Amino acid sequence: MSSRTPLIRLTAVALSLLVLSACALFEKGPAKPDPGRLPDQREFDDVMVPRDMDIDRDASAVYRRDGSSIGMLRMSGRIDLSSLMRYFQNNLANDGWRQLSVMRASQSIMVFQKANRMAVIALSEDSLNTYADLWVTPMNETFDGTAPTK
Repeated sequence: MSSRTPLIRLTAVALSLLVLSACALFEKGPAKPDPGRLPDQREFDDVMVPRDMDIDRDASAVYRRDGSSIGMLRMSGRIDLSSLMRYFQNNLANDGWRQLSVMRASQSIMVFQKANRMAVIALSEDSLNTYADLWVTPMNETFDGTAPTK
């Protein structure tokens, strides 16, 4: 037996491990989500909010009541106002909301209805951001979110 045989075997094992680890890098597995792109949000069960809008948690409140969510979200983000309006029109319609009216102006308003609830979205923009206030409220009923609960 030659004195090189253990060295040749060790080199062969090292090369084999190197090839196997290189092949593992090219395996195709399930796609991992891009950490920079979050999914759209559902603060209300049936109202989707675009991932590009930041929710101001201090100025927002969502309540769960009788199997549905009501409340108000204050949001801002760097989204074109027209694109944001189309986003809400498409996604609310997909979730069963019916558009009642839209007013496009420097401050735009969108009004939707679903069963016994209304969704009102007030939109505005400045040179840097677009702002949206989203209210989801029961129809023909008063809800006092400031009253203490019993």
